[in-house]
Amino acid sequence: MPPPLQIGSLVLDTAVLAAPIAGFTDAIFRRMVRDLGGCGLIFTEMIGAGTWMRSRRERPERLEGVDEEPRPLGVQLWDREPEMLYAAARELAAMDVSVIDLNFGCPKKRIMGTHACGAALLRDPRTVGRLVDATVRGAGSVPVTAKIRIGPSRQARNAPEVARAAADHGAVAVTVHGRTAEQNYDTPCDLDTIAEVVQAVRIPVIANGDIRDADSARRARHATGAAGVMVARGALTRPWVFREITAALRGEPIPLAPTADEQKALLLKHHAAMVERHGDPWGTIYMRKFACRYLQGAPGTRAFRDAITRAENAEHFRTIVHNHFPDGRAAAAAEPAMPLA
Repeated sequence: MPPPLQIGSLVLDTAVLAAPIAGFTDAIFRRMVRDLGGCGLIFTEMIGAGTWMRSRRERPERLEGVDEEPRPLGVQLWDREPEMLYAAARELAAMDVSVIDLNFGCPKKRIMGTHACGAALLRDPRTVGRLVDATVRGAGSVPVTAKIRIGPSRQARNAPEVARAAADHGAVAVTVHGRTAEQNYDTPCDLDTIAEVVQAVRIPVIANGDIRDADSARRARHATGAAGVMVARGALTRPWVFREITAALRGEPIPLAPTADEQKALLLKHHAAMVERHGDPWGTIYMRKFACRYLQGAPGTRAFRDAITRAENAEHFRTIVHNHFPDGRAAAAAEPAMPLA
């Protein structure tokens, strides 16, 4: 059985983490992942430190409910200005968050181009070091980590150098997504480069990318020697994947996926929570993007997705679910996936 993952002073029960995903890992999603079990640490959606600090420190919507939320809980920041990260880290430390993660891996054009942040910073390990240093000083006793890609391009796979810069300036763990900033998700992850990062630093390295189930998690751990794994997109369609991976890494029997009836109940529970938070019809409208990821691989998925994207209000949403959700036998045969938020 692998030992618990230690990130600075924080000891996690399991070395299986949930990635921050913009637009998805809101408070409702985080609560449901916790309820399903097996996740050692989950993050909020990433937050722009400068935008937050320049708004007279009014809390971003993405931090709604964080004070009351169970721990451990991580918050991810992005920026390229040390003073902004320092100030934001101080605010987060006062909120008693468990981990502050710095994003040096986002490949989105708005983040890389307009703001010269995210994966654009991989080109400059020295700046990465300065940003980590400022965050560590602001965070006080809260552990600071970094999330990177393997490099800005295939010709410049410099993840070991970037990881060393982060570690040398106080980062206590680094998560490595096994693609470059220019590569799309259809490119297989480069586990060899993640393994090089493991050898390059003395802090824990967490492998990320293409980890969707117990088998892919075991392969990533074996191929890289990483201390832990992080699940991103795979959790949006199979949010119970964390308990499966945790069991597999512990050498325990893998729990069964929820039955079709259980998945249907989870979908309706998710929708009800969204309506309670945002009202109707906005809760239903916000729920559409989550609902489209339910039932992937099951018979009738396309018809369900086409219908649910047009749900106008809560009653209409529930009617579509009851009319399109497969019965238990059909769902069991296809092992449909559902994203519980």
